[in-house]
Amino acid sequence: MLNSLKKNLLIFTLSPPLPANSGAPIYITNTLLPLAEKYNLYLYTIGGEAEIEHIRKHQSEYNRYFKDIHVENRPLMPSQKCIWGQVLHSVQHIFHGLPFMDASYYSRSAVRNAKRFVRKHKIEAMEVHSSHLAFFKKFLPKLPAVMVSHNIETDIFPFWVPQQLNGWKRAAVEFVARISRKNAHQVEVENKWNFEVLTFISMSDMSRVGTAADKRYIPLCLPVKNVDYAVKTEPPVNLLWMGGFWWYPNAEGVLWFIREILPRVKERLTAMNVCLHFLGAAPPDELKALHDGQNILVHGFVDSLDEMLAQTHLLFVPLLSGGGVRVKILEAMSNGIPVLSTGKGCEGLGATDGVDVVVRDTAAEFAEAMLHLVSDRALRINLSDAGKSLLTRKYNLQSCIDEKENIYKKLFSLS
Repeated sequence: MLNSLKKNLLIFTLSPPLPANSGAPIYITNTLLPLAEKYNLYLYTIGGEAEIEHIRKHQSEYNRYFKDIHVENRPLMPSQKCIWGQVLHSVQHIFHGLPFMDASYYSRSAVRNAKRFVRKHKIEAMEVHSSHLAFFKKFLPKLPAVMVSHNIETDIFPFWVPQQLNGWKRAAVEFVARISRKNAHQVEVENKWNFEVLTFISMSDMSRVGTAADKRYIPLCLPVKNVDYAVKTEPPVNLLWMGGFWWYPNAEGVLWFIREILPRVKERLTAMNVCLHFLGAAPPDELKALHDGQNILVHGFVDSLDEMLAQTHLLFVPLLSGGGVRVKILEAMSNGIPVLSTGKGCEGLGATDGVDVVVRDTAAEFAEAMLHLVSDRALRINLSDAGKSLLTRKYNLQSCIDEKENIYKKLFSLS
């Protein structure tokens, strides 16, 4: 039942956030849902029939936290439109100063329906997840809002110009790309649409934003589980990759691993009783071909990670690119799992090589460290304890919830 004494807060997300079983949904919900009893929460998300069916499947969970939900159709990408549709798309985005023109969520319908939703529910403030949806603040400028940055999105979506283009088509796309990148910089770094508060998942991301706006650091915090690594059974020693391969840095990282690192350790897997597990949607064919059911297991997407995490002895993160904070590392540490990573893979975590995590950046060093960690159980126990200690010190969930509530109080005081 709606409580008219509570303030009304509208949450914008790129996809339905429940159940929270991956990075973005976890970051959305872990400081939001604990405050659901204090505010009337409304959800405006992007999707289609699959997302609508997903919400229906988990309707009781959505009803528990949200007073009403709107699912807006995902607009067609420029590549899905005819040439005149692409021209109109570019003109509209240039006119409104919109970023991410090649992967935009903007449509006139989206704006119209958002305004209708705001009027219907007398929304008093907004929480916008990702600069991809920041345009809602442009079209609803009087509503106080916080933009929650999961990454500096321009690191991930820099507007790739298709290599096969040439002549006037390439020149036209490069012209649009330059404008798109400029707009994205203005939205993310200069706070072009005047969000009252900006939050960041890492201190390094926050330091890149030079605007005088109210900036807050809210890391992705996970509760530290009471896991005693010393009682984990082995062999086998289970080494885990975790992350969807649809995301370019993950696809790039796993291909580097199987081409450059795996050949250096593969012959030792059976003798050392090691199993490599790969979890994540859309695994590349080159990875699937390695599945042997014994030492290399490619699971694809799984609904729940709990059973696998309980059996895992080491998380390996051979990433070469990307931004933000690696949710997979925080999730592993919260479950007492030691971590082997590249420097890029653990960037922004505040972890120390040899203390909370093991960091190696070349294929030879990564392979050597992997074999050493498999053989050195005592080191893994120490890394497990240190990782949990790091989360307790630097990623305190209650502190982040309190910070989020302070932000809401500020927004509602301005409404």
